[in-house]
Amino acid sequence: MAHSEDNIPSVDETDNFHVVPSTASEGDEERERDFALEEQGNPEVQWSPAMLFLANVVKTIVTPVLKVVFAPKAQKTLIKTTAMVLVFLWIILTSVAAYLTFYRQYVPRTAHIEPIYFQYTAEEPIAVIDLTRGQAYAPLRHDQAYDVSVHLHVPTSDINFDLGNFMVKTWLQAGDMTTLAQASRPSILRYQSKSHRVLHVMAKALPLLVGFTEESQVISVKLIEGFVENKSRPVKQVTVSVSNPRLQVYDAELRVVADFRGLRYYMYHRRIVTALSFIVMFMVIELVCSAIAWKFFGQNVWNKLKDVMDEVHLAEQQRQQEEEEEAEKQRAADEEEHEQQELDNDETASHDQEQAQR
Repeated sequence: MAHSEDNIPSVDETDNFHVVPSTASEGDEERERDFALEEQGNPEVQWSPAMLFLANVVKTIVTPVLKVVFAPKAQKTLIKTTAMVLVFLWIILTSVAAYLTFYRQYVPRTAHIEPIYFQYTAEEPIAVIDLTRGQAYAPLRHDQAYDVSVHLHVPTSDINFDLGNFMVKTWLQAGDMTTLAQASRPSILRYQSKSHRVLHVMAKALPLLVGFTEESQVISVKLIEGFVENKSRPVKQVTVSVSNPRLQVYDAELRVVADFRGLRYYMYHRRIVTALSFIVMFMVIELVCSAIAWKFFGQNVWNKLKDVMDEVHLAEQQRQQEEEEEAEKQRAADEEEHEQQELDNDETASHDQEQAQR
């Protein structure tokens, strides 16, 4: 025990021994090494001189354009131009729609063509044609004149040529079978001599044999011209009869054709010119109404919108200025913190060096 106590050094002999506090300095060195490793792990991209030159050229060209486009005055001009274009397109569309609606309402149906089915039960073949087709409406326009005619498709047979003249009659009737107008007109097949008929058949021998044509005529008989119905008693049906039951008929049809006059004539027969004229007229009317509306209502709305845009732009400028000031303050604080950290590191290093020298 005495020997072990002698081996223990005294306090005087250990005056040159010093424990270096390394906690703070070692932590700073570790942070510096980590930061250096991060910088080495994420190297900055080195752009070629050509790419930098191209980027500078694009920036030089685009920057003035962006400044002009995003300037408050340019934005107001863009909004006003867009509004004017939309209004102009709307005026064109509404003008076209207005003319189409007016044409549909003002110009009636051009023709009513109905087949005729003669009934041979009486002395004269007769047929009744329902213009309404079972619907509850007036087929004819009360302020429009109509021409009524019958078209007979008949064969050029000897019987029909031998008949000579025959009468075609028609009655325009209301829903209660009251006769509103009637007419009777004579008709006949166009004369063809036997030699003419033979030559005609010989000239069309092949089409006749194949079935592309036939020996027939179409007889058009105009019965009533310029008929204008009474609005209170519209025409609902038409009765047609032929005087001679021996007349051979392939088929027949009734035609009630509108006789357009005045404005309706030009709207139907000169459609493009009339349509352009009316569309331009409607556009002028709408432009005048739009100008009046802008004078009394739209200008006030635009001024309010302009004030709102100015306020928004001012608020945006203030926000950007505040962000720039905040960024500047943050940058200054970061620099100050970095300088303070460097000072602390220098003090720590000098302190460590002094302790190491001791």
